Amino acid sequence: MKTKLALLSAAVLSSLTITTHAQQNEMETITVAGAHSPISVGQIAGSVTVIDEARIKASGAIAITDLLRTVAGVNIGQTGPSGSLTELRFRGSESNHIMVLVDGIAINDVGQGGLTDFSHLLLANIARIEILRGPQSAIWGSTAIAGIINIITKRSSAKTMQAGVAIYGGNLSTYGASANASRQADNLGFRINASTHKTKGENISRDGNERDAYSNTDISGGLDYQISDANSLNFTARLLNFSADADGYNFATGLVSDSNDVAKGEQLSLGANWRFSPSDNNNEKSIYSQLLSLQYSRQTTDNFSDRIFGRSSQGEKLRLLWSNRFQFTRNKWINIGLESTTEDFKQRGASADDQANQNQTNDTHSFVTDGLYAVSDNISLSASYRYDNNDDFDNASSYRFGATYALNTNWRVFLSQGKAVKNPTFVERFGFFPNSFLGNADLTPEEQKSTEAGIEGSFDSASIQLSWFDATLDNEILGFVFDPESGQFTAQNATQESERQGFEISAQGKVAKFSWQAQYSYLDASEGGSVELRRSRHVGSASTTYTFNAQHQWYLQADYSGTKFDRFFPPFPQPSQVVTLKSHWLVSANYVYTYSEALSMNLRLSNLTDEDYEDVFGYNTQGASALLSVQYVLR
Repeated sequence: MKTKLALLSAAVLSSLTITTHAQQNEMETITVAGAHSPISVGQIAGSVTVIDEARIKASGAIAITDLLRTVAGVNIGQTGPSGSLTELRFRGSESNHIMVLVDGIAINDVGQGGLTDFSHLLLANIARIEILRGPQSAIWGSTAIAGIINIITKRSSAKTMQAGVAIYGGNLSTYGASANASRQADNLGFRINASTHKTKGENISRDGNERDAYSNTDISGGLDYQISDANSLNFTARLLNFSADADGYNFATGLVSDSNDVAKGEQLSLGANWRFSPSDNNNEKSIYSQLLSLQYSRQTTDNFSDRIFGRSSQGEKLRLLWSNRFQFTRNKWINIGLESTTEDFKQRGASADDQANQNQTNDTHSFVTDGLYAVSDNISLSASYRYDNNDDFDNASSYRFGATYALNTNWRVFLSQGKAVKNPTFVERFGFFPNSFLGNADLTPEEQKSTEAGIEGSFDSASIQLSWFDATLDNEILGFVFDPESGQFTAQNATQESERQGFEISAQGKVAKFSWQAQYSYLDASEGGSVELRRSRHVGSASTTYTFNAQHQWYLQADYSGTKFDRFFPPFPQPSQVVTLKSHWLVSANYVYTYSEALSMNLRLSNLTDEDYEDVFGYNTQGASALLSVQYVLR
């Protein structure tokens, strides 16, 4: 195919090389967490989307969600303006069904229900974002029911020092700065990135005029060391601190209202990988190689009201993987590995005898394998399988099988089927919030079976992908069900299946000085015959970049979210109500002025039309805003 990709093992990730005629045959290297060994894109039985550094820079966006809105199959739910809890759903999935990786380490918050709050992921030092949709539990275990988002921070392969700094400021008293530096010598390389962001923000609640502030500081880095021809080590580390104002629930109205609530948190992730890839007597790489990977993450959140401590949660995850690869030919290989994962959960209330105080843990030991078999130059078969031995739940298996067929040099079709699992979270099982939520320790894991079929190819100046999917989720965990016996809300397994079907179409291309991307997604998601909440049936996006010359560039993006539904809980004893959230367009623009190879500036305008909309019922979202930034790059 004219689109050619090659995956290279990196920790448990794979590197993918793409060449498309629509991109004038420019070579781009990306990383996709879809296999443990090299594989070409014509053999990947699934949908992959890549947002590269050039597009990130052209957009001028600060938040990662601004660009994730352009990805097919994505629904975003944001409970307020900048810094407010922001959840993401793939193809009608739950928000904690997506595995999110930063430099190869999962950052899903064990202490907050296994979800990822995307409000804390800013673009300052992100080089690439890769999205792989479809069940990935066989590779990554519980949580990866709906797919993977892999985020790669900035780094350089140059042997001379590469560094850059940027500062920005805008309305709503928003300002920030970032810096990065990296270098790669013959056998030793390093990288370090740092950023800070602050804003006084806007009001989260519908009423009142209190501004809800947010601040974020993110530091990450890595070290790569080539010990010998056969042995290499790499280390990664990331530390993020945030402070986010919030508004509390008002039992008199059933809505959030102004209050002096603050959430402060810290996220730490560490990773170490050893790769052994020996050569034979003819200096050819051996059929056998292995990887030993150790990953650790910790997320802590402390909640305050009127400066008085209320509660805290902490989640920790330790993951050890030993993977062995047997590569018989370039297109015939198998990986066999063992994995051990430990998750710990701590919750603390306001006092030593608070009912919220508890420590919980869960261990999982797994057998994992995946492989590829090329039947011919046109047909490839792929498979992955995992068997989990859980401490707290029944043992479970996950799998994914796929086939691809190249119709000609430009077009291919693919088909895949898989089963993925998601264990109940600690919050769902043991969470406690006075007069609000009581956990249910008897929950069983969720299980989803999915089928996907697609076709993709390229024309002279454009490429296109069309995908159809069908998924059935059993034992869906409903996280907010009223329990008459306790008088509180709790979590329960649904007795009926949740069905998700739909299709996605995405395209991109380049004409003269214009480059463009567009996508449209249709979703039919229901549970027991009722429409699933917070999921738009119709979602679309279009963006274009116009490069006048070497100095001037314009970027324009328009995102559409169709009508969706949410649930409103009015004051007791009134029953809950399903409410409608109106459809809306979000339009943003960015102008980039390049003064020299080292110095540039850009002006970003977000929500140009000052659209008044809600992603989640009762929560205001970001209005019109402007940011001016200046970047300086040292090479």
